[in-house]
Amino acid sequence: MKKTLMFACVAAAMLVSCGGNDGASNTASEAGEEKVILADSTECAKSAEVAYVDLDAMFKSSKIFAKEGKPLEKRIEDFQKKMVSKQEDLAKREQGLVYEQNKISQEGQKLQSDYQKGLITTLNAQSKGEQLEKRAQNVQAGMAALQKQAQQDAETLQKEEQSLAEENVVLENRFRELLNKALKDINADGRYKMIVNSMMVVDAAEGLNISSLVLSKIDELYEKGALTE
Repeated sequence: MKKTLMFACVAAAMLVSCGGNDGASNTASEAGEEKVILADSTECAKSAEVAYVDLDAMFKSSKIFAKEGKPLEKRIEDFQKKMVSKQEDLAKREQGLVYEQNKISQEGQKLQSDYQKGLITTLNAQSKGEQLEKRAQNVQAGMAALQKQAQQDAETLQKEEQSLAEENVVLENRFRELLNKALKDINADGRYKMIVNSMMVVDAAEGLNISSLVLSKIDELYEKGALTE
């Protein structure tokens, strides 16, 4: 399951915007992997009160995602595979124990029938009955151990899932912090009235998409260690 990190809309004051050549980001497939292509931020809109950015596309194209996001995605995928594998293993073991339990029950019924028909001696019937009882006890012990293992696995997986979720939130926050710093720097002269998330945009003129402009500043800040200051 592929994870996509989404971010809340960030607004800042603007009056004149420099943006991209088109109004939205595009996606292309390269070597079987989705590649996000941002609109160029080369032309300046002559008059605009609102500009917008594609937050998800910027994140996927950012250097922080390349360095921190991709490894986290891989760990999440590995965790999901491990979770499925453990569930399948527990289910297989349970099926084996249930099969043995049913087999013991059938053999017990046959033993009782043979004894009542006089097809087996009392001593032999007692001996086989004891063997069946031991097998039944082993199945019960196996079921108890399986339940305990399932509980332990669930607790371990839950902790790991919570840890990955926390890392995911931290990564979102780190990107958002870079985004805020980038917008503050870009809008230091108060040229923009508002920046909105592209998810809110229904239609827009060319040049209002400033995603590439903002992303360049985000990457610059990240490389300079702005998050460690």
